[in-house]
Amino acid sequence: MRFQYLRLMRQSASAHSLAMGLAVGVFVGFLPIIPFQTVVSLALAFVLRGNPVGAAIGTFVSNPLNVIPFYAMLYWVGGLLWHTTVAFDPSHLDMTHMLELGLDFFLVMCLGGVVLGIPAAFVTYMLTFRGVNAYRQRRTIKLLRAWQARRDAGFAQAGLHAQADQADQADRAGQTARAGQTARAGQTGRTGQTSHVGRLHQSPPPSQTDRTVGADTSGGHDGDRS
Repeated sequence: MRFQYLRLMRQSASAHSLAMGLAVGVFVGFLPIIPFQTVVSLALAFVLRGNPVGAAIGTFVSNPLNVIPFYAMLYWVGGLLWHTTVAFDPSHLDMTHMLELGLDFFLVMCLGGVVLGIPAAFVTYMLTFRGVNAYRQRRTIKLLRAWQARRDAGFAQAGLHAQADQADQADRAGQTARAGQTARAGQTGRTGQTSHVGRLHQSPPPSQTDRTVGADTSGGHDGDRS
C-alpha cells in the first residue's frame, strides 16, 4: 500500500488528473466485471482525462483478500433495488460465471456496484485532490528547506575560506615586513663596519716635530745642524 501510495503521489500529472484517475479506478473496482476491471478503468481514465496509473491502482479496492465480503455487500445492496431468486455463490465471482447464473443476478450485482461506487468515487476524488496538493506542498517546503541548508552551508564554508585567505595574506605580509627589517638592519651594520674600517686606514696628520725632522733631512736648516 505504501508503494502504491508513493507511486501515485510522485506522478508528474496534475492533482485533478490523479484524483480523477483514482476515482475512476475505485468506481470500476465496485463493478462485478472481473477480470476486465483494469481494462475498463484505463478506458474510462482516457475518456475522462484521468491518470492511468491512478486508475489501475483504484481497482484494487476489490482484491483477492476482500472479494467475497465485498461482492456479498454488492449483492445485498443490489437486491434492495432488483429482486432475484439466485443466491449468492462465493465460488462464482467472475463475470462469466455470474452471467451463467442468470442475467438478473448479474444485474443485481451491477446495481449494487453502481450505487456504492458513485459515492465512493466522489469521496475518493475529493480526498485524493486535497491529499496530492498537501503532499506536494509539504514536499516543496522540505526541498526548499534542504536547499536553504545547503546554501547556508556553502556560505559558511566560503566564509571559512575567506578567513583562511585573510590569515594567509596577513602571514605573508608579516613575513615580508620581517624580511625587510632584517635586510635594512644588515645594510646598516655593513655600512657602519665599512665606515669604521675606513677611519682605521686613514693616516694621521703629521705633527710639528715630524715636519721639523723632515726639513732637517732635506737640508733646509744647515745652520741648525752645524
